[in-house]
Amino acid sequence: MTVAQQFFIFFCATTMTFNCKADYQLPEPTDVTYRWDDQFQVNVSWSWKKPDNLPENCTVKYEVFRYGLPQSVEPRFRSLINNFTVKYFTEDKRSDHWNISIQAVLDPVCGHWKESRPVIKTIKTSKPRTDLLTDFRCSFESNRTKCFWKPVSESVKLNISYRTSEKNDKIRACDGSTSHEKDVCYLNVYNALLEIYVLVETKTGRNTFKPKIVTPLPKMNITEDKGELSLTWEHPGSAVGKCGLSYSLYVTECNNVKTLHTKELHLNIPYNKNCQYKFRYRVQTDEYCIFLSSDLSEVITHGENRSPDEMLTVIAIVIPIILSACVILSCYCFQRNREIFCPRIPDPSTIFKEMMMTGNKDSKPISGNLYTPVPEPTENITLVSGNMVPQENP
Repeated sequence: MTVAQQFFIFFCATTMTFNCKADYQLPEPTDVTYRWDDQFQVNVSWSWKKPDNLPENCTVKYEVFRYGLPQSVEPRFRSLINNFTVKYFTEDKRSDHWNISIQAVLDPVCGHWKESRPVIKTIKTSKPRTDLLTDFRCSFESNRTKCFWKPVSESVKLNISYRTSEKNDKIRACDGSTSHEKDVCYLNVYNALLEIYVLVETKTGRNTFKPKIVTPLPKMNITEDKGELSLTWEHPGSAVGKCGLSYSLYVTECNNVKTLHTKELHLNIPYNKNCQYKFRYRVQTDEYCIFLSSDLSEVITHGENRSPDEMLTVIAIVIPIILSACVILSCYCFQRNREIFCPRIPDPSTIFKEMMMTGNKDSKPISGNLYTPVPEPTENITLVSGNMVPQENP
């Protein structure tokens, strides 16, 4: 066999193999359509024709891509019509439209058959997505759910409605507050196992999302008790039903950060009076309930940072000042009362000079203050013998 004949046979074999593989490709889905069952759920359907030469033992599945996330959907019947239902929230995708691709695939691989080409379909909402509010949260109460939010614009009137994941549940309006609370409404939902879907819309736009469910943040009290800080929380009551709670406490002590956990309503920690304490905390349900968590609290401070030898410094400054003041005051008092503490002593030479002088009784008295004894009281006493009769003094 010549080289030309070998090349011709190889070329024919390659061409036949290529044509054979092309003939074995699954047909692509056709007539892709969608309809909105409600504001949160869309139903997508399509047609697909099974090839006559596809073996009966080959299983066909439809792989659906949404924004690059594949999801296989098993056909309900081996027929021409196939569909699937999916929930779509504009807040998750931050868009009012998205693309899906549908592709027929073989699972598992069957012979020389390979998947079809994908079909792209764009799904749009009835109104464009609009940023109408932020920080939408809901908190369970005893027999209802309280929701609150921050509006983007105070001048825009918002229509808020909702439904749950319960089967055949209908969309209902969110009840307004009866106590004139601003940006608050109430849902007739008190089952933590149900998902909540919220629709916020105006005349020109809308937004759909699943709200964040939080537990109420209880108040924390701080008291000093025998060298410790006693931390206590108020129980949120029926807002969490019978679920147990766990408290996570983030403590900054003299710039040292530590995390503490407790399931009790009180906690004692050692107290260093030379440190400033900063507290932040949150509360969440325990492992026996559906997980719910509160927001992180604001920073609570207690005490102030002081140097350990600060008291010695204060003593070293204050005590000398007090002593100096005492010395100055003592000197002042001594100066004012000098005559009392140090009386004047007469000159001895003057006293002797007067004693030497004779015959001059009228001499000028010695000047100065001399010591003069104070006269003592005296009485006349008459001695009487035993045989004498006392006589009265005339």
